Amino acid sequence: MTWWTAFMPFWRRKVRPLDLLLVLISLAYPFVVYFGLMKFSPLVVGLALVAFLLLRIALQRGRRIGGRSEAGLYLFILGAVLLLLLLDELLAVKAYPVLISLSFAALFGFSLISPPPIIERIARAMEGELDDHAIRYTRRVTEAWVVFFLLNAAVSLWTAFYASLEIWTLYNGFVSYLLIGLMFGGEYLLRQYVKRRKAG
Repeated sequence: MTWWTAFMPFWRRKVRPLDLLLVLISLAYPFVVYFGLMKFSPLVVGLALVAFLLLRIALQRGRRIGGRSEAGLYLFILGAVLLLLLLDELLAVKAYPVLISLSFAALFGFSLISPPPIIERIARAMEGELDDHAIRYTRRVTEAWVVFFLLNAAVSLWTAFYASLEIWTLYNGFVSYLLIGLMFGGEYLLRQYVKRRKAG
């Protein structure tokens, strides 16, 4: 799946129809794998994932997220998938959500040591200048997302190794998205509370 479009200000980037299609495929990836494995071998599904990643790399050239190249992130994922295909074809197919979460954790984490943090960049794009309190708050939110993505990667990895294909599909294709939604919603409510408290 590709989550970072949810973190980036869409109004500042041109969204091509093919980009949108690839994002939808990414979001539906666990279900694509589930039904794909009913008809094809893990190797065939894995090679389809490789082709998908190559297409994404070609389309993301020149685009950046959090100061990092989007194509570079996909190159990392592609390299990991190719290595896993040599070791365990089914694990390579199941590892994609893990690699996405780890990429997000790394992206948000690097932004903490190479400021400004990603959430601060998004907040500035939406609201302009931020005061010191808001800057500290956005840093804490960025840290929270790093922790979230690491935990999500850990659970996703567990499902890849130990859970059935059905459980893997359910978690990575539904539960993880639900948790992301709860994170967004919870942060929004907390932000409103902090703003009201500061104003009062």
